This record gives sequence, C-alpha cells and structure tokens, in this order.
Amino acid sequence: MALTPKQQKFCDEFMIDGNATQAAIRAGYSEKTAYSIGQENLKKPEIEKEIKKRQQKHAEKSEMTAEWVLQQYKDIILNTKVEDPAVARSALDSVAKHLGMFKDKVEVTGGMHNTTQNITDLSAEERRARIDELNRRRGNGTHSTA
Repeated sequence: MALTPKQQKFCDEFMIDGNATQAAIRAGYSEKTAYSIGQENLKKPEIEKEIKKRQQKHAEKSEMTAEWVLQQYKDIILNTKVEDPAVARSALDSVAKHLGMFKDKVEVTGGMHNTTQNITDLSAEERRARIDELNRRRGNGTHSTA
C-alpha cells in the first residue's frame, strides 16, 4: 500500500532529526495528538519500511554504515586514532541513531500485562522518571538505568 502525502511528509520530517512527535507536527498533524500519531506512524509497516529504506540510502551515500560505526567504536576502544574519545563517541552515537542502530524502548514485563514504551522523544531525565514510574507500578521501587 502506498503512503499518503501526509505520511510521505512525516517520513521526510522524521529523517531530519529522528523525532517522531516533531515530524508529525511538521507534517501537519495536530499538536495535541502529535506524540501518539508519531508513535503510531513509526509502527505502521509501510512507514517503517520507507524510513529504513531512506536510512539505508543515507548510509550508502555517506559511506557511514553500521559496519563503519562499529569499526570506529573498535578504534576508540583500542585508542588507536582518537584524541578525545568522548567527543568521538558522541558523534558516533548520533550517526548510529540516525542509521537505526539504537532502539530507545523500555520493556517492562510482569504483573497482569506486558508493556512496551517508546521513549525516543524523551530527555534522559524524562526517561528515568518513566522507568521509575513503571517500576513503582510493578512494585519494584526505583531502579532506572536509562
């Protein structure tokens, strides 16, 4: 099934910064529902396929593939060619995220049902708070690691 013009625009906007909520807003969805629409769009197989196709095209064009990122990590670990590993790691993390190598999800299992929460659009502080809340609901106290 072909993407609608709005879904195409969502994909265009998502490729800019990887932020589903902001991509939904820029694509013309309501600001009130942008978070949920953004997350729903990322779960739609045709949109997921389109974004992966675009990420692959960007990787090929830039020659920054997942294998390239892993080689750079290896070089950092071996400290063979990097003067400031923290700066290099941060840059590599950004490239890796753009290539879709990192998935920002928290899975909480147990209790009466399983829950998967997409935390891509949250800050580190918001992620910790979300994880702590999920742990409290499960009766595990606070043990955030994000």
